[in-house]
Amino acid sequence: MAADNSIHVRAGEHIRSLVRRDLQGSNEVWALLKGELEPGLRAEESEFRAASAHDVIQRNQGRSL
Repeated sequence: MAADNSIHVRAGEHIRSLVRRDLQGSNEVWALLKGELEPGLRAEESEFRAASAHDVIQRNQGRSL
């Protein structure tokens, strides 16, 4: 029974480690995204220009992901 219990403890520790790593990765992704979006959120209204869906499609044609 003790061996069975230690397997569960190790598995639980492993799962907690994976969750922490995943959360850390998520926090890093959010920080990068925030860094990309923040200048636009702080920009003056006059810095924006209207763009139609057609404009965006034309601008992005030929770009590869």
